[in-house]
Amino acid sequence: MKNVIHTSLRAAALAVTLLVLPAAFAQTNDRAAQILAATGSIQLAAVGPYVQLGTFAIQVSTKLGSPSATLPDGTLLYSDFGIEHSSARGTLVVGFTNGRVSSLTLASPAVVVALRNQIKKPGDKVLIATR
Repeated sequence: MKNVIHTSLRAAALAVTLLVLPAAFAQTNDRAAQILAATGSIQLAAVGPYVQLGTFAIQVSTKLGSPSATLPDGTLLYSDFGIEHSSARGTLVVGFTNGRVSSLTLASPAVVVALRNQIKKPGDKVLIATR
């Protein structure tokens, strides 16, 4: 009886391995998806032919449309972006310095939640106006 169980378990393990193995090898060439999965974000050089580092903020809105959300510091979030020829998908995070694009990042949902929920550091001063 034990031999039948062991043989059945071995056969099941082999079947699962044979089913999973092609999927594992298929994704090894998708470096962008691997980086996004491992780190939660991936830096981009450009988004399409018109938005790259140094692009004016007004041009970003013109080329990409309205963002899904805008963070208090002016960072724009665009949902459902992907990398060409990759299965990597996430939120495009566009950061600005002096009115120009300073960073382009594709971020995972967890990273976006962290960006939206940034908590002030204990040393940050809060100014309150009174009358």
